Amino acid sequence: MSGIMPYAGLISFLRAPAHLEKGLPHVVIMGVPTDFGTSYRPGTRFGPRAIREASMQYAYDPVEEGLYDVELGQTILEGLRIEDRGDIPLEPAAMEENLAAIEKAARELFRGDVFPIFLGGDHSITYPILKGFADPEVFLVHLDAHADFDSTFESPFTHGSVMRRVREADLVYGMVQVGLRGLLSDKVDVEAARAAGVQQFTALQVEVEGIIPVLEAVPDDRPVYLSLDIDVFDPSIAPGTGTPEPGGLTYRQVTELIRGLARKTRLIGMDVVEVNPQCDPAGITALLAARVIIDTLGSFEPFA
Repeated sequence: MSGIMPYAGLISFLRAPAHLEKGLPHVVIMGVPTDFGTSYRPGTRFGPRAIREASMQYAYDPVEEGLYDVELGQTILEGLRIEDRGDIPLEPAAMEENLAAIEKAARELFRGDVFPIFLGGDHSITYPILKGFADPEVFLVHLDAHADFDSTFESPFTHGSVMRRVREADLVYGMVQVGLRGLLSDKVDVEAARAAGVQQFTALQVEVEGIIPVLEAVPDDRPVYLSLDIDVFDPSIAPGTGTPEPGGLTYRQVTELIRGLARKTRLIGMDVVEVNPQCDPAGITALLAARVIIDTLGSFEPFA
């Protein structure tokens, strides 16, 4: 361990540069610091910065040298080239302009041969991201405590209605929702999601049946985009979120699912949303988000 201490130097995800000196990136990180879709506790605009800072715990040495995972018994991320291109410029109270800016940034990233990771921000960002990708063949795996199919908000773009908007606009081929629980997804909205062809797995189902039924519901012949709301985790390990619900998934359940998806399908991008550091002074939620991103990248084949 010979690098810079994680509490020193400029902050970026795993200390990745904004632009690589040599070679093209395999992964591009983009922050989307939004709160405009939040319905309860604001603060997700600070999520991207918190996730980056938490990732520095693992950034003693350059990421291309890899990280040894003692549980897997192997080095992950070795040879991986990451660029952290900062945050998409957004303006307060300018929803339409911000949606367009996110869509434009997503479109430019998906044109390149990279794996984009969007750091939220509230969950409303998934709609313009998928609109920017503009490929209706993509299959969406949505990890969340809530169905996000709400029909009661007058505003069409909120973090509680984003998946309804995605489905209505036919932005994806299909959708699986994992980790649903709690009291905030109305019966009519849950049923509307199912009627729209969305396959749903509650947190209790995952606890009882495991992840195999979820993996079987995801086609292996479609590119897969992963949208992870941090409230899919139990609030005992992810208190820093706007709408926490007891009874969430564990770290191991989620990482096992993601590794299974990486083995079965072609993952083409992801967002991690709803990290609210204002609700978590200890920073464990941001650390969890950073670690899940690292584990996702570590589930791919070794990079040349």
